[in-house]
Amino acid sequence: MIKNFEKYLASGFLFGVVLMMSVVLFSCKSKDKAEAQKDDKVVADSIVEDSIVEDTSLKIANCDFMYFRGNKFCFFSIERMDSIVYEGETDEIVNYSFVPGTLGLYYTVCKDSMMVLKYIDFDSEEPTPKHIVNWDLSCNDCITETYGTYSALRVSDDGRYFGVNYDFSWDGYWFTKIKVYDNELHKFVTSQNTEKLYRYFESSSNDVEDEDDEEITYSSFYEAGADDDDEESEGSSYNYYYGSEGDGGVCLTDKLKFESTPEEFNFSGISPKGDRVVFGAVTGWGDFPHGPYCIASLDGKFQMILEGTDISVDDGPAMHWLDDGSLIYVANYTEDEEFELGLMLVPAEGDPTPSLILKISDFLPLPKINDKE
Repeated sequence: MIKNFEKYLASGFLFGVVLMMSVVLFSCKSKDKAEAQKDDKVVADSIVEDSIVEDTSLKIANCDFMYFRGNKFCFFSIERMDSIVYEGETDEIVNYSFVPGTLGLYYTVCKDSMMVLKYIDFDSEEPTPKHIVNWDLSCNDCITETYGTYSALRVSDDGRYFGVNYDFSWDGYWFTKIKVYDNELHKFVTSQNTEKLYRYFESSSNDVEDEDDEEITYSSFYEAGADDDDEESEGSSYNYYYGSEGDGGVCLTDKLKFESTPEEFNFSGISPKGDRVVFGAVTGWGDFPHGPYCIASLDGKFQMILEGTDISVDDGPAMHWLDDGSLIYVANYTEDEEFELGLMLVPAEGDPTPSLILKISDFLPLPKINDKE
């Protein structure tokens, strides 16, 4: 979730309701029921929320990603096809981000039309929402006018600085300002230099160049074919390749049938095994570039368009590689009302046909932590 996928991806609160006890409420489908659904791997779009289980063998740290049911934090395990549901927040959750390498979640709620930052440590025995700071921003000031979504919560690598964009402008189809909070000094960073404020969230890894020639990055790919300056003739093509342009490469798009000839391609990410790549194909333009995301093996034998995706949707659909090389992504774009939106799985082996895992519109991968088993 594209260099966006490598950022990924990616998108305030008043003191929460005093909890008599912070509990983890969850609904787990029985193991037998999960086995019965193994073929289609579809989880019903409902979760039983009226049972309390005090002792569960399914820990949050063993789940794969977090999603939402209203204002409930839900944690899902693909292996078990089960969810844990935490009910500890009553206000509208608008953005969120884990501190890297921890299950400490910072998130913003919209309370009385104002943005408020909160924190929950889901690795604790009794996770409880804690008030951090009022952003002193109107909720409406943090909504994009393009898609009507809230700006994402930014967190620095060290977990010290938090940022939120506001003041949307149609001139650049983006927010003109960013507010930064220093959680160590417990105050907002004061600076009139917007570029300087963004530097708090630049990854330190971006400054380190990997000298390993075998490293597969966006520079390992190139595009070639029809000349944009020439009038496109029937049968002309424009393709995406893996390898060196000078020495030739493996074509990753010659088996794909696009609605129109792609004008360019955007690198999105490499699988953990280094054998597959995800990329976006620009096939048209409006206010934004449009076109689907695609997945292909680096030998070119496997190529597939990810239906229900479009690169114009914010920073693209949420995507995440599982450790075994499978890809999960949200199908969140359609012009057909009958198309079923939800979280899709492309397996690393066997039948590559995407299957529906869960009917959700967004998710956040759980960080890898040392004690995750």
